[in-house]
Amino acid sequence: MRNRTIVLNILLLAVVCTTSFVGLFLVTSNYTPKDLGPAAMTFWFVGVLIALASLFTLLDYLWKLRKDDNRMQPRKIIISSMRTGFLLGFTGSVLLALSSLRSLTMRDVILFILTVLLIELYFRTRKAKT
Repeated sequence: MRNRTIVLNILLLAVVCTTSFVGLFLVTSNYTPKDLGPAAMTFWFVGVLIALASLFTLLDYLWKLRKDDNRMQPRKIIISSMRTGFLLGFTGSVLLALSSLRSLTMRDVILFILTVLLIELYFRTRKAKT
């Protein structure tokens, strides 16, 4: 049962990641931001969020599966990996959006990354206490 759950999680993450990256590639290669307009550009950045979050979730999940202890509780590590993947994907897509608006400075990058690290640190220490 556990192996089936692990394989299904990996396949689902791989399909979401591949589909979103292919969709982003097709939109990027066929349209300009001016052709898309503001609403479609917003959905494009949501696609970037989904693509990056699923990629980082998949990589983190596969990294955590290397330990035998984690293989015994695949649901627990997929939730942890999803949180980490979402935070990293959100960071990447927000920094990309700010860069495309030409309002990204090094100070903003440092502050945003520190905020994300503090959020992740909070969840890891809170998790360790329970």
